[in-house]
Amino acid sequence: MREDLCWASKLGVDFVLTPTYDQLYPDDFRYQVNEGDFSRELCGADREGHFTGVMTVVMKLLNLVRPRRAYFGEKDYQQCLLVRDMCEAFFMDVDIVPCPTVRECDGLAMSSRNALLDAPGRERAAMLNRVIDNSCSDEAAVSALEGAGFEVDYVTTRGQRRFVAARLRCAEREVRLIDNVPLLSEGVPEQVSERG
Repeated sequence: MREDLCWASKLGVDFVLTPTYDQLYPDDFRYQVNEGDFSRELCGADREGHFTGVMTVVMKLLNLVRPRRAYFGEKDYQQCLLVRDMCEAFFMDVDIVPCPTVRECDGLAMSSRNALLDAPGRERAAMLNRVIDNSCSDEAAVSALEGAGFEVDYVTTRGQRRFVAARLRCAEREVRLIDNVPLLSEGVPEQVSERG
C-alpha cells in the first residue's frame, strides 16, 4: 500500500480512504451483496464468491464516500457492468463511468499482475490482445493462444465484445491474465469456447 500512496501523492491526490477490515466489516462480512446471474459467468464461473466480495466492498465504499461519479476500467468489463447494474438496482445516486483499457505499447492491458511475468512470459503475454482482436472466431483464438503456451480458461464472445482469461506459467508461478475487446463486425452471434 505504501507504493500506492506514493503514486497517489505524486499524482496530486487530495484524499485516500484506507479503512481497516474491522472498520469496513464490523459485521464480519455477515451481510453481502449477491448477484445471481452474470456474476457466475466468465471470471465468476470458477471463482465462487469473488464478485460477491467485489460488489459488497464497492457498495460500502460508495456509501461511505458518496461520490457523484465513480470510474471503473473496462479491462475488467464484467466487474464494470456488475457494479453499474448493482448501483441501478439499489437506486444508488452515483454514475458509474467506464474508462477505456490502458495498454502497454505492445497492446498488453496494464495490470499489477504484469509485474509477476518473467521476461519470456511478458513477451508472450503481448499476444493475448492481438489474438482475441484478430481471430475470426473464439475457437481460432483458443487454438492460437494454446499454441503460444497459454492455458485458456475461456474465450467468449458476448454481443459485440470478446472476453478472454488465460494463464501463463512463469518460472515457479502461474499468472492469470484477462482482457476483452470490442468487435467491429455487426451481428456476431454469442458463442462460448472454454477450457477448464
